[in-house]
Amino acid sequence: MGLPITRKEIANWHIKASQYYLESLYNLLREKLLEQALLHADETSYRVLESDSQLTYYWTFLSGKAEKQGITLYHHDQRRSGSVVQEFLGNYSGYMHCDMLRQ
Repeated sequence: MGLPITRKEIANWHIKASQYYLESLYNLLREKLLEQALLHADETSYRVLESDSQLTYYWTFLSGKAEKQGITLYHHDQRRSGSVVQEFLGNYSGYMHCDMLRQ
């Protein structure tokens, strides 16, 4: 007895539910984050089993400590390059604190 549901189907439900319910909130928080004068950013690698490249990256973008309401956002990407940061930040004109990795 029971429903024959695969792990992949459950994962897809989580992804779709997150997009449906949380994407607009994430976009609003991103807008608010990009209004701040100082941001911090860093990335860490993460091994994904079904990825073409074995490593993907989680990028973290967060408020400076002087902000009354801190915001921390996570962004997943298969690239580890400055273009990820440029795409996320868009026309951001404040200060960015990061490790300046050169490849």
